[in-house]
Amino acid sequence: MPTLTTPAVEESFPVSQGLWRFFKHRQGITLLVSGVEVTETRFPYQGDLELYDFVYLGGMQYDITNAEATTLTNAGYGAYIS
Repeated sequence: MPTLTTPAVEESFPVSQGLWRFFKHRQGITLLVSGVEVTETRFPYQGDLELYDFVYLGGMQYDITNAEATTLTNAGYGAYIS
């Protein structure tokens, strides 16, 4: 069974002075799947999640079906599937 690890980006805090400017954290990117269309969002709205066929919250790992893996690979997310 394929495994999806959702994409993430490293961010720093929005300060230009002090020690906080040296710290970074990983922000997961949520993948929203509707048919064959995949949309990325960093801040998903819970009220909209039911509108999509599949929702993969950022920063998580998911066991997915072969059909889901094919959809995500065709949309350009094959590098996140193992």
